[in-house]
Amino acid sequence: MTCRKIINQSGFTLIEIIATVVIVAIFSAMMLTMFPNAVYHSLIKSSDPLRRILKSSDLSKVMANINSDYIPYPRWKASTSYSASNPQNKILPTGMNGRFYICTTGGTSGTSEPLWRDNGETQDGNVTWKAGLWIKQTSYAVGDIVIPSNPNGHFYRCIIAGTSGTTEPSWLPTGSASVGDDSAQWKRLLGYLNLQIGTADSVKKDNGYGQYYVVENRFVKFVSNAIQPISTGEAENVLEVKIKNDEDEILTTLFTAKEN
Repeated sequence: MTCRKIINQSGFTLIEIIATVVIVAIFSAMMLTMFPNAVYHSLIKSSDPLRRILKSSDLSKVMANINSDYIPYPRWKASTSYSASNPQNKILPTGMNGRFYICTTGGTSGTSEPLWRDNGETQDGNVTWKAGLWIKQTSYAVGDIVIPSNPNGHFYRCIIAGTSGTTEPSWLPTGSASVGDDSAQWKRLLGYLNLQIGTADSVKKDNGYGQYYVVENRFVKFVSNAIQPISTGEAENVLEVKIKNDEDEILTTLFTAKEN
């Protein structure tokens, strides 16, 4: 007996494939003739929502980067473990008071926020905090933050690493000028942010924050709950930052210093 393997072949022949391609081409040409604009916009604009989402996400990242440059430390949390040796041992009060605090004794924070002290130590559950005051003859690295020993509501960023002097410098409460401190140099954080963000113009910025256009970058004040630009010599305690992307979507944030 002879056994034969029977193979069933199925599929399109070359002629059938060519006929199908011709029919599709004719149909596509008819659609373009009948609905040229609709088809064009459907094909070209179909990716717009995704592109807009990506652009919005990019703009949000830029603003988040700017925020992290001004608010480098997390907010205080209740019933949370803190360590004096952890690099992330610095916090900000939940309400802006122009100070930040360094954990000197680790433990668990209290169930309610403590009354933060300008000087000396603040007890919080079994955690001990001290304000991040400037200290004489101390080595500081670029990016370190301090507040004056007599707090004025402003943070100061180290822009040139070095050792602080034997006497405290005269801290500038306005402007973007640097403050000399023996071999170290400081810049008021709001002034630093104002310079880093850039001027309001039609030129796209491309820096450490990301890519964006500056719509507003100015010091303002509140008058009858309305925002107005400050006049020369007035306190620079509120910085209005308004940025946009290529889609003309805009994000606005107010960066504030505690007014004493």
